[in-house]
Amino acid sequence: MTDEDFIGYLADLLDPAERAAVEAYLAAHPAAAARVGRLRLALAPLEADREPDPAPVGLAVRTIERLAAQLVEHEHAAREAAAGRADPSADTAPDFVPLRPARRPAPPTDPEPRFVGGRFRAELFVAAGIALVAVGLVLSGVNRVRYQQRVVACQNNLQVLYRGLSGYSETHDRRFPQVGVEGRPTAGTFVAELAAAGQLPPGFDTTCPGDPRVSYAYTLGYRAPGGELVGLRSEADADLVPISADYPSREACPGSGPASPHQRVMNVLFVGGHVRPTTTALVGPGGDDIYRNQLGRVAAGLDRTDAVLGRAGDRP
Repeated sequence: MTDEDFIGYLADLLDPAERAAVEAYLAAHPAAAARVGRLRLALAPLEADREPDPAPVGLAVRTIERLAAQLVEHEHAAREAAAGRADPSADTAPDFVPLRPARRPAPPTDPEPRFVGGRFRAELFVAAGIALVAVGLVLSGVNRVRYQQRVVACQNNLQVLYRGLSGYSETHDRRFPQVGVEGRPTAGTFVAELAAAGQLPPGFDTTCPGDPRVSYAYTLGYRAPGGELVGLRSEADADLVPISADYPSREACPGSGPASPHQRVMNVLFVGGHVRPTTTALVGPGGDDIYRNQLGRVAAGLDRTDAVLGRAGDRP
């Protein structure tokens, strides 16, 4: 769990499943619970400015009804005022009695009926439209914030993975964990190798925060000229070679396997340590498809520049 998760928990920006996951994590990790307590104190000034309760149910409808009453009342008052101005007796001194009472002209009639009484006027439709648009904008903004928070949380997870991968390579002749070999047959076993080497923080969640069912894709390596399987190394000229990512989107890699929890966006971790969000799979060296090799297969690359990332159960 990261501070972004805890802040989302304290600000009530998480959905029920995410909130339950954070609460379970805090119950099992006292140090994290203490961290959340400190964050709560730091956010206290912001909490003081929040509205105490959400908008009541039916507020928009009651607002429109109030607007309708105001419109009708205003129109009635305006017509009374107009009738008073049209009455000659209104401008006459109070002690003057005319010889004949002045006739009050009939109130002007509207050239077009304006739907008063129990029927809606055109203004009410405008007010209703404004209320609906405002509600839509608020909900859309909340959804964008939550979506961006999940994408950033996934990027942070990949950065933690990179620190583990980098530490592993420093003690293994600059090599990253290689899959497709005895003991590590599939792409997902790289996480177990990092944990066994003590390169992951205690309690680190190896799934994407956007969807706990999704782990991370990992390099399947490539074939040397003699056909043997080779894993990646932490070499300077390999900075642009991807080593891990959240799962590909359906558009990037159609299939029956799990897909990116971020819809069209995928977070990709490169050997150089930077994380790049992308909407296309063509981000390998020279525009290489990072989820298939040059033969269009989910298998080890045909050479060192043919980068291929596999889902947890994929084999080279």
